Amino acid sequence: MTTPPTQQEAQRAQHAQLVAGKPHPAARLLPFVVGAAFAAAYALRTAPAIVTLFDDTLEFQLVLPTAGIAHPTGYPLYTLLGFAWSRLLFPVGEWAWRVNLLSALLAGAAVGVVCALAQRIAHKQGGPAWASAAAGVGAALAFGLGPVWWAQATVAEVYALHLLLAALILLLALIAADAPPARRPRLIIALAALCGLGLAHHRTMVLLFPALAVYLLWQVPVLRRPSRLWLLCGSALILPLLLYAYIPLRATMGVADLNGSYVNTWQGFWDHVLARRYGAFFSANDLAVQRKPGDWLILAATQMGWLVAALGVLGIALGLLRRGARAPWLLIALTLATNLLFALLYHVGDVEVFLLPVWLCLAVGLGGLMQMAALAAQRRRAGAWVGALLALVLLAAAALGAGGRAPLPPRAGWATHDYALALSAPQFAPGSQVLGLEGEMTAIRYMQAAHGRAQNAVPVVANDETARRAWLDAAMASGAPAYLTRELPGIEEAFSFGGEGALVRVWPRGQAQAQQPQHPAEQPFADGALNLIGYDLALLDGSNGRTADLALYWQPQRALAQTLKLSLRVVDGAGATLALPAGTPAQQDLFPLRMVAPTTTWLPGEVMRDTYQIELPAAALREGARILVIVYDSVTLAEAGRWEADVP
Repeated sequence: MTTPPTQQEAQRAQHAQLVAGKPHPAARLLPFVVGAAFAAAYALRTAPAIVTLFDDTLEFQLVLPTAGIAHPTGYPLYTLLGFAWSRLLFPVGEWAWRVNLLSALLAGAAVGVVCALAQRIAHKQGGPAWASAAAGVGAALAFGLGPVWWAQATVAEVYALHLLLAALILLLALIAADAPPARRPRLIIALAALCGLGLAHHRTMVLLFPALAVYLLWQVPVLRRPSRLWLLCGSALILPLLLYAYIPLRATMGVADLNGSYVNTWQGFWDHVLARRYGAFFSANDLAVQRKPGDWLILAATQMGWLVAALGVLGIALGLLRRGARAPWLLIALTLATNLLFALLYHVGDVEVFLLPVWLCLAVGLGGLMQMAALAAQRRRAGAWVGALLALVLLAAAALGAGGRAPLPPRAGWATHDYALALSAPQFAPGSQVLGLEGEMTAIRYMQAAHGRAQNAVPVVANDETARRAWLDAAMASGAPAYLTRELPGIEEAFSFGGEGALVRVWPRGQAQAQQPQHPAEQPFADGALNLIGYDLALLDGSNGRTADLALYWQPQRALAQTLKLSLRVVDGAGATLALPAGTPAQQDLFPLRMVAPTTTWLPGEVMRDTYQIELPAAALREGARILVIVYDSVTLAEAGRWEADVP
């Protein structure tokens, strides 16, 4: 005689049936729909061109389309994928925008996989199918709308691909553990290959390995003892690492990384791939950043909202307490712990990007909490509407970033791109040397490669002022034309100068050469000590609207005792300063010659060409708008004279 099952046994059997059952076809399509929606949102907000000069984004916008060598660790997978995308699969538009768009597509795919990951873990808990779908959507919203992630998803950066691979690895680990024994070895080998691809992209992928090892050894007993499967998995893991051979192969072809640090030797290869010089960030150094506990809480709050982050922690904790369903949560919890520990020990300024896997895990925890709430309501016969209401509340919290999530970053514009155009604007003579910071020189190299501009210029990276002065002295001694992007202390009385585009041409003292101004003028300033003898004014169609390219020709009549400064304004017929599209006044206050040489060092009688790029409001194109130049003492702010010219 068969004994009737107890209520607890019946619940366990029902749970096992729910877990074993396949999700509804619509539920399997949900991650694709979510991923496509986020990819479209990111694509619409993708930066249209160069974003900034001083981070890795500009480097990748140049390295990927040219199949160059990136900074350590080299990122060969990303480089090859970016080259194929930007030059073969999607050869449309600005180079920088193409690579930015690639990040948007990869980031959208990553959010779709996060949705599938949370959905699968929730499905393993049992409960109504709609709750699993809600868990996936909740996790996608909590992670995909984070401002740090959004910023990485709309520019050329490595983290969209990194998080896509990380989420895929976690998802495939769950699938492999649940697969029938006959399919399981193939899936585990595929998982090892995916881990190898991850390592061929970003070295922090190794932070997933402790969690994967614990989870797979727990869930797949066959892996606990040596077998042929070990050998196959090891081979699958190592094979993608051959992508790193791309670096020495390209170096053999004459390609160098942008700062010339890669040395194509066995030692140089490993120094680059292992990023050995970055190890200093694990210890005290001048660039290390120390944070207090409150700083980490602020990071969590601004990324997800403190309430959403706390609910994510609660979801993971409750998942670890669930009998028979805690293994996936252990995978998530260990992944969170290893990545958080790395971020705590890695003292860099942009640590928030290394916390992205932590936010991913917390988002999955929030999704799991939604499923647990629905299941608890069902078991207590509170009614499906109670579980649905709880899920809606948590979905709203995820979407709104309850608890102080920072706003999404605005879409980057064309300002940096236009500045790069100005850097590459001069008519360089052959052998001209442009001395500046690494980001500025990368912008010129980008313009040379992407737009064919400034082909005669030789960009010279000199981040250190001492090195920049040595380069300048050598260039002047050789007779090569030399240009600076910014001030350099100690040279103002040793040389003469003239503005060209966004650069300052350096001449031997007293030998500055200036072309004849297009428009002669005779305007005295500073009680006749300084004359404006002419100007050039042209309207340029900038990428973000029209720009006035203004060149002023100064000639001191005697030594100037004042350090003068200029206020450049775009005014209407009544003299009121017009507003730019952002609402700020069309006004900029600048030192002449980009602060390279204060007016007190100018030689009497020498003519100096001084250049400016002025963004014009739309109203400036209407009749009556003028460019007003006010010269004033930078110390006392006393006006030394004014002059104006009509906008053409």
